[in-house]
Amino acid sequence: KNKCSATMHIKQITISNFRSFKQQPEVQPFSHGTNSVVGRNGSGKSNLFAAVQFVLLAPMFYTLRAEERQALLHEGSGTTAVSAFVEIVFDNSDNRF
Repeated sequence: KNKCSATMHIKQITISNFRSFKQQPEVQPFSHGTNSVVGRNGSGKSNLFAAVQFVLLAPMFYTLRAEERQALLHEGSGTTAVSAFVEIVFDNSDNRF
């Protein structure tokens, strides 16, 4: 049996109104092993990782003040975002959780 197939990993990420992502569809598929995120400068690579850290409650998000939380919302053209959504779907086929 392949070692990688028996480990929990991210299957999909959905991001909406979080930083540079206005209405982002699902980001998928993810490999069991190593994944890469590539793109031009300003394409949202750092914001993708910030979204993952936000969902996993990285320490930098624990004590945000109201104006800092507001800065996490998408500020592009169109209607003003009042909430954001980030969802991570894990492959838990190894029944770890």
